[in-house]
Amino acid sequence: MADSADKYVTGKDGERRMKGVTLTVPVLTGTCAFFLGKKASEYQSHKWTVYMRSPTGEDLSHVLKKVTFVLHESFQNPRRDVEMPPYELTETGWGEFDIVVVLHFRDDVKEGPLELYHRLKLYDDAGVSNPKKPVVLEMYDEVVLWQPTETFYNRFTAHKPAPAPPSQLAQYYTTFQPDAEYQRIQRARQRLAQIRANVENTAAQLEAAHEAGAGWAGS
Repeated sequence: MADSADKYVTGKDGERRMKGVTLTVPVLTGTCAFFLGKKASEYQSHKWTVYMRSPTGEDLSHVLKKVTFVLHESFQNPRRDVEMPPYELTETGWGEFDIVVVLHFRDDVKEGPLELYHRLKLYDDAGVSNPKKPVVLEMYDEVVLWQPTETFYNRFTAHKPAPAPPSQLAQYYTTFQPDAEYQRIQRARQRLAQIRANVENTAAQLEAAHEAGAGWAGS
């Protein structure tokens, strides 16, 4: 019984969760935009695709139930669901905007949807478009599952990675550099940890000062 208590915690729905365990799933959100050239019009200057993929080309459907892309409100039916990989959505338009990429997890994960944000980029850094070369912007992120359910943990750790279904955009993907991205994220986490420590330390000092003041006022 002691071993079980050390290994598990109970979730809000009574499920057993792996105490102190973290599972990390790397993901990339991206957009690939093509200038329409002579076919471009005032409101239809680019054809673009927003997508979510694994940086290693792995099929993520063992983790994800679906991906929802939330477009600008000017689009008809701006909330679009993609239930099977490759998780891609193609549209045409003229303006850049922030796209919300919502990850919906499998039922045994027992976690709510996770929102990521990605900026649609239509023009290169010089502010121009080349009909023969798409503008690609990819952002690396990590889905961190803290104290996963026992059921999902067992399934996840036993899972054998499989390649994702092929995408016509694969030729335009940027090269993923895991070491550089990992170091960047670690630096960000260290900064957040320091900020959190500073906030907690300041809060403790304020609470101590408040208690001291209250004690003096009551004496």
